Parts: sequence; structure tokens; C-alpha cells
Amino acid sequence: MPVSIVANASANYAQVGVRMRNDLLGVNTQKLTSGLRVFSAQEDAAALAIGTGLKIENAALKTAMVNAAGGVSMLQIADGALSQISDMLTRMQVLAGQASSGHLDAGARAIVNTEFASLQAEVDRVARGTEFNGIKMLAGSKAFTVGAAADFTLDGIVSPPRFDQTIVTGSQLFRYSYSATTEQLTVRRVDGGVATSQTIDLTALLDSAAGAGQNLKPGQLLDVSFATMGVSLTLNSTFNRATNLAPTNTLAAGPSIGMVNGGLTLPVNNQPLTTVGALGGLASGYNTNTGVLTLPLVTNGVTVTLGAVAGISYRVNAGVQGASGAASANLVGASNTVQIYADVPSPGTGTVLVGTWTTGAVSALGGTTSGSIQLGVGDGMIGATYTNDNAATRLTYKVGTGIVSGQDTVVLDLPATTTSALAINLLNVSTQTGANTAIDALKAAVDKLNEARSAVGAQQLRLEQVGRNLGVVTENNEAARSALLDVDVAAEITDYTNNQTMLQASLGMLQKANQFPQFLLELLRNG
Repeated sequence: MPVSIVANASANYAQVGVRMRNDLLGVNTQKLTSGLRVFSAQEDAAALAIGTGLKIENAALKTAMVNAAGGVSMLQIADGALSQISDMLTRMQVLAGQASSGHLDAGARAIVNTEFASLQAEVDRVARGTEFNGIKMLAGSKAFTVGAAADFTLDGIVSPPRFDQTIVTGSQLFRYSYSATTEQLTVRRVDGGVATSQTIDLTALLDSAAGAGQNLKPGQLLDVSFATMGVSLTLNSTFNRATNLAPTNTLAAGPSIGMVNGGLTLPVNNQPLTTVGALGGLASGYNTNTGVLTLPLVTNGVTVTLGAVAGISYRVNAGVQGASGAASANLVGASNTVQIYADVPSPGTGTVLVGTWTTGAVSALGGTTSGSIQLGVGDGMIGATYTNDNAATRLTYKVGTGIVSGQDTVVLDLPATTTSALAINLLNVSTQTGANTAIDALKAAVDKLNEARSAVGAQQLRLEQVGRNLGVVTENNEAARSALLDVDVAAEITDYTNNQTMLQASLGMLQKANQFPQFLLELLRNG
């Protein structure tokens, strides 16, 4: 390289060094002042993605730890109340034993009964007044007898639906259906009350729990809550996201029957359980598991009729309703409609409309043959019949980061311990007979209460274990996140010192390089 007073290459080299070291010192300062190792994806894309995911997960896990701790506190309050009720039942047992003895007269028993009644009232007060954050724990909730027009397990529902007592306040009827095309599950009310429905898209829920396009794995449960309807369904691995759950209409006609496939129009309120019960009582024709009603289709080459099925009657077009168990009128012609009725079982009378079947154009093209039509009239039916207010209070705690029931949620059932739930509300010991009855009833109540305390204790231990496990997971996740995203202060200070030293050296060399042209001019002057 020539020696030149025009191009000072050494100074340029020094300037590059100064700029580079100055930039590195800026990065060192940024990291040390913020405590972060990675600021943008261009620095370390993988570390930023993984570390951010761990940060989000840890935030959810810390919330889950708070939830578990809150659950433990709630159960401690419940256990304390159960302990008080247990003491009162013990005292009531003593009073019943005293009143049962023949040495007490009616006046003495009346005095004993006064204390007995006071303890009854106090049991109710404690049970109804024990609450946590406004949630009554031992007062019980509305209990429902669940009726279904089809077998839940065939649809992948692991248990009868649960009902929200604040929304389902009495006896109501629902129907659920599922579209495999849209992967939407719908629940609608069909009992003639306020017509409401709610649809939930299961795609994201199933993908999150099982993987994109996959069904739930054995042992996995997915809770689907229809909050508007007050209905909760739990799906398991037998639920197939590729299979429809809905009333179906199919035609299996013989080769000589020409028929344009029609469809069944259900009544305004669909099929009440009484109708489904009537269909279920038929000797043949109705499948109680699938909710499909099969009607035989017969032709003699001239007429086409729906065959006789015991308990079923028909009304074709404007004709009169036929007798139960008789064949329908001739279906040959255009746009025939057939109203199908089922006998109502005792104690009801008369018939109930199943639906209106539109046959389309029907013609008989040959000799005697037969076929059938299948109508989906009962699948997906859920009946909720109010029973009492003594059901357990169900609480669901979020203790994970996902949505899988039993894995990310813990369900706690707090039993009702009111006098009604314990079956001691009608007891009195004012007579010897009443006292004897009370002794047996109180023994059963104590047994039930002990079972309740055992369940509460087991649930409390479980939540404590959940909290400890979440603490270990959170600690390890935080360590992994820190290793990925947090700055190593000692290493960064060392790097900072090195860059600072190199910057000083670069500045010194730049100063020397800038003096070099002066040395060349001095040579020219002396020459």
C-alpha cells in the first residue's frame, strides 16, 4: 500500500474500530441497565420465542397457585363449619337418648325438645351462613333428575349434563346437536318456554386439548359450558369430531318405489320426553339408543303406504287420523305430507304429534316390494326435572394453563349439610316415639356428615399438593426463562470492560493516525 497524504487508511481503520466498540458498549449498557439479554428476535429468535412462552405460562401458573391457595382456605372454612355441626349433632344425639328414656314425663321431654329444636335451627344457620367470598358452601344447590331421549355415552358425553341452578330454575327440556362440518355444538331449549340457544365452536378447544384435527385421547375430558343455557356437557375420547350428532332422515325404499326424498319437520317444541317415552314403549320401530324411528314402506304396484306399527297412527294430507297400529293412506301423488302420531302412555291419554313427513313425489313403478324410512326424532334430548335443593355445591378451580378437565381444572363438590339434606329437619323429641325415631335419623346424619368431612379433607389435601406441584413447576420454568432472556451480569461487565478498553485503544490509535500526514509534510519540507 503506498504512503499517501491524500488517503489516510490507518485513520479509517481506527474510525471503524471506534464505531464498532462504541456500538458494543451501547449494547452492554442496554443489557446491564435493563437486565435483559435479548431485546429483539434478530438477536436470538429461538430464545425470545421460548422465553416469552415460558413467561406467559408462568403468569398463568402463578394465578393457578393463587386459585389453589384460595381453594384450601375455602375448604378450611367449610371444615370448621362441619366440625361445629358435628358437635351439635352429637349433642342432639344425647338429647334424643334422654328423651327416649321412660323416666322422663311429657313436661321434661318438652324442655329437652326446646333445646333439640334450637340445635336444629343452629345447624341450618351454620350451613346456610357458611360462605367464602359470597359463595355459600354448605347450603346446597338445586338438584335435578336428568332424563335423556338417547344414550349420552353414544355421543361421547361421559355423564349426564350439569345445570346451573341460577339459570335452570325448574323443569326444563333441551336438545343438543353437533355439526361435523363446522365443528359447532349447539344446545337449545325445546320445552315451550323462552326459545333460547347457544352454539360453541369446538375447533379451537379440541385443537388446544388434543392437537389440530385430532380427537380427545383416552382419559382426556373436555368441559363445554353453555353459560347462556345453564347447561354443561363433558366430552371424552369417544366423541368423534367428524361425526354429526343431530336428527337424521334417511330413505331405504325398494326398487319399485319412486320417491323424492323428503324430510321430517318436528313440532314447534321438538319432541318432549313424553313423546320419546311413548316411542320407546313400542314393540318395534324405535331405537331408544339412537333416537331413530323406522317406519316400513310398502307398495303393491298401485298404492304406496307406510306400514302398520303398534302405537303409531298417521294423517295423510287433509285426511283424518287413522287408527293406532294401522297403515297410512295411499302416498302416491305429488307433495304428500304425513303427520305421524304416537300414543301417549298412561297416565296420559290421546296421541302426541311426532312430526310431519314430507314425501315429495311418490309413484309405484312395479309389483309388490318394500322399504323403509328412518326419522331422527329423539336423539340429543335432555330433560331437567327439579328435585330439591340438597345437591352438592360444585366448584371448579383452574389449576393449569389449558382447558382439559381433570388436568387443568379441579372440581370440588361440597355436600349440603342443612337439616333438610341431613334428613333431620322434621325430627322432634317431645314424645318417646319421636325420640326413638330421632336416634336412628341422627346416626344416619352423623355418618353422612363424617363422609362429608372426609371428602372435604381429601379435597383440601389434593389442593395443597396441587399448590406445591405448581410451585415446583413455576420455579423451574422461571429458571429456564431466566437462562434464556436474563443477562449474565458478571459476563456482561467483563465484556463491557473489554470493549471500553478497546475503545480507548482505538481512540489513541485514531489520534496517532491523524498525525501521520503531518509527518509526511515534514519530510517534504526537509527534502
